[in-house]
Amino acid sequence: MRHIAFALALLASSVEALDVKSPGPDWAEAYRTGELVIFTRDIEIGRRIIGVAEVEAPPEVVFNVLSDFEHYPEFMPYVEESRVLSRKGESELVTYARIAPPLVSERDYPLKVRLTRGSPSNGNVFKVEWTPSPDSWPEMEGVVRVKLNEGSWHVAPLEGGQRARLTYTVLTNPGGLIPDFVISMSNTIAIPELFKAIKKRAAETVGGGRQ
Repeated sequence: MRHIAFALALLASSVEALDVKSPGPDWAEAYRTGELVIFTRDIEIGRRIIGVAEVEAPPEVVFNVLSDFEHYPEFMPYVEESRVLSRKGESELVTYARIAPPLVSERDYPLKVRLTRGSPSNGNVFKVEWTPSPDSWPEMEGVVRVKLNEGSWHVAPLEGGQRARLTYTVLTNPGGLIPDFVISMSNTIAIPELFKAIKKRAAETVGGGRQ
């Protein structure tokens, strides 16, 4: 019985740690587990999404995973191609990605990306922020160009930097004609898979699977 009580206490503490409040009255809670919470808000030009989870890895490790654009096809779900088109110093770059989500045509999106490393002056929060840059790479026949895709990853320290709280925000419109049930899948399947992939890659890095 003591083992059961201890397990329940751990589960309760995990859920409590992710007792994330809604960003506002216009937001809908689209997904919630003890490991991930997702909110959505539909506006005229697209959909806003916020996802929050906790990662059992230091913030810098998570940041390095998120900024490892050239290797996205190895671990990010649906990513078929990912490359860095240009760099300006260590914090500004232009990237390109092509994805193959289920049930719809392939999509691609060039982005302007800004990287911010954690420091005492910003609360040790690491950031990956992006805005669309649709003219940075030629469009491909048969691939739908996503022209609205702006958002960020914020990686904040927990427990003195031993763990991290990961917050994903995005405003996007995938383009083309997509059934509502496919759009809903992004909330219940695609985004949870995204967080799962990042957690797994970070765990492999901490465990010595990657340098």
